[in-house]
Amino acid sequence: MNAEKFENGIVYEVTVGLFDQKSKKQEIKTADALEAVTRYVIDHCGGGTITMGNGVYTHEDGTVVVEPSIIIKIVGVKFDDIGKLVDDIKVFLNQESVLVEMSGKSYCFVE
Repeated sequence: MNAEKFENGIVYEVTVGLFDQKSKKQEIKTADALEAVTRYVIDHCGGGTITMGNGVYTHEDGTVVVEPSIIIKIVGVKFDDIGKLVDDIKVFLNQESVLVEMSGKSYCFVE
């Protein structure tokens, strides 16, 4: 591996909780949520890294929840693709919001 193979680009990280915005509890099983999110990532971005985490979220009404969350890291796509991904995830999981982070980084795929 050498530094010449690195590209400069945007790395996106999308984090979505699994609790429904109305009931404030998990309505969709984790395995089903992961399956759907994986499908959306493939359809809109071609791939990414998907992991699980735990998050704390304060709803607009002030209710605080601690919930399982899906974290997706994606490189080499357009911002519009991330927007489509997030739109589908928000609808499927009935989310009030989804966190999207973007940062400029150097990266490469080592073959």
